[in-house]
Amino acid sequence: MNLIKYLLPVMGLVMYVESSVMAEVQKQPIIIESDLAERNDKTGLTLYKGDVVIQQGSMIIAANEVTVFYESDDVSRIRCEGKPASFQQQDQSGERVLARAETINYEPGTELVTLKTNASLSHKGTQIKGDSINYDLRNESWKAKGDNQSTQKRIQLVIPPSSINDSEPESQQ
Repeated sequence: MNLIKYLLPVMGLVMYVESSVMAEVQKQPIIIESDLAERNDKTGLTLYKGDVVIQQGSMIIAANEVTVFYESDDVSRIRCEGKPASFQQQDQSGERVLARAETINYEPGTELVTLKTNASLSHKGTQIKGDSINYDLRNESWKAKGDNQSTQKRIQLVIPPSSINDSEPESQQ
């Protein structure tokens, strides 16, 4: 019981530090490079074309074309299109999340990434491929599905051997 008494404050501190790190990334400026940019203040849309690269903290997006949607002067969604477009960001433990798809939607406020058409995601050695993948960066959870109308009819999941061996009980000799 005494161990729990000491572990609870430590666990709370770790969770607070991790959420503070992600909150600090959200406060960093978004840097965008492209060949062309068009802004419409009335609709709240900005369109970037030509080798677009977006960076905010550890997040990096690369695409042929990017549309940034705003709500109340804040970025609400970033839609990326490419052959493929790519997304990468460090998770709370410092591991890199790598994603590719023809269309990527990123919602900074909720930290949701939606990959559509020839989608792939790699995180902590596990690789997922499918027609669409939804990834929640905050909770490190994903959902993938195939599309029976496309070439990616089913999902494919590759789990590295070390993950498999870590979850198996040790054999008794």
